[in-house]
Amino acid sequence: MGILSAVANAAVAILCLSVAITSPLLVAQAVLPSSLYPEPLQALRRWYTAEFDDYLLAKPPGFFRGVALLELVFLWPIAVATLYGVLARRPWVATTSLMAGVNTLTSTTAILGDILGSGRATPKLLLSYVPFGVLSVIAILRGLCSCSQRAAAGSSPASSSSHPLLGRRGST
Repeated sequence: MGILSAVANAAVAILCLSVAITSPLLVAQAVLPSSLYPEPLQALRRWYTAEFDDYLLAKPPGFFRGVALLELVFLWPIAVATLYGVLARRPWVATTSLMAGVNTLTSTTAILGDILGSGRATPKLLLSYVPFGVLSVIAILRGLCSCSQRAAAGSSPASSSSHPLLGRRGST
């Protein structure tokens, strides 16, 4: 189980590092004024959209702008916290991993639905979005498995008699 946990943590770290970098530097350009970005970052966006034929980032439709805003406002801070939690082995990382995974899977599903439904899917374009779907499923499973392990550990007689913040149960 230790190997699976390490692989899941590595996958979550890769997902969160990707989000932590691409959200503010690339995806946010879909919703924020271009004047906020230096020319090299604008050129990176133009190169990416041309190279991968990413029509969603080139001319963002309304739903993609919403996804980009959600990613910037909600997912980016969660991804940064989760990355820290994985690297520092914090016990709350299961919760943030679950949050990041669910958010990413939901957004990726909508994006892939549009890409596949539009008939504009290319192998390169799919290759830029499908890994996020796979990594988000791993992040969800990592969060759920960690939560179920904690719940099982919390139901043992030894641990049910005390609370780390409140002290022993029943004492006043």
